[in-house]
Amino acid sequence: MGLFLVYILKSSVCLAVFYLFYRLLLARETFHRFNRFALLGILLLSCLLPWVEVSVRQETEVHQTMLTLEQLLMMADAMNATETGITAEAATVTWIQVALLVYLAGIVFFAFRNACSLVRLLMLLKVGRREDIGNYLQGRKERVTLIVHNRDISPFSWMGYIVISRKDLEENGREILIHELAHIHNRHSWDLLVTDVCIFFQWFNPASWLLKQELQNIHEFEADETVIKEGVDAKQYQLLLIKKAVGTRLYSMANSFNHSKLKK
Repeated sequence: MGLFLVYILKSSVCLAVFYLFYRLLLARETFHRFNRFALLGILLLSCLLPWVEVSVRQETEVHQTMLTLEQLLMMADAMNATETGITAEAATVTWIQVALLVYLAGIVFFAFRNACSLVRLLMLLKVGRREDIGNYLQGRKERVTLIVHNRDISPFSWMGYIVISRKDLEENGREILIHELAHIHNRHSWDLLVTDVCIFFQWFNPASWLLKQELQNIHEFEADETVIKEGVDAKQYQLLLIKKAVGTRLYSMANSFNHSKLKK
């Protein structure tokens, strides 16, 4: 278990460094598709890089005298096991065990939180009324399930579902549906699923949270571009975004319509 903790620490350092470079070099660029895959590539590299071992041909005195972090952890575990066998009644919990307990508690907490969010989302999908999206977007046949609610909720999409209130559907249905369809066609929900898994294991790393937020912003920019390309008036759409910006984001794994950064 100590080696797994070392792997997580190495991976979190890689993620933080790569994300810092992204912020410095690419964050201001408007190539949203490229930035999206760059962020996903950062996640992949941060998971794979800790497994890479770098060796040198000649050992220096530093290499011969200094122990690696993995060796220190293994020695600490071995010493703790020996001391426990000798003095079982006076056994003490090492700092490694404390760190592991705190780390596992964080994983359980965030997994439980996301599980509750998923249950609430599924409840909304179950109690809403299913309608044909072709009734609101003439000439388009989409393999998407439209869920309409009579109560006031912020529009969002998740996997193959679009959830919207009756009021929003009647007032600005076309713009919102095109926006949410863009999320579904680009498979943005899968991106959020990958980042959520990363956060499960790196909940202590601010870079993992910032990376997810950055990815969500890119999703919104891509969807907004799709709406404008469909012929929607840009000024009216901007007013709609401002109007919906006061809503709350209840489902971290879903793409909410009100998540755009209005300044950008």
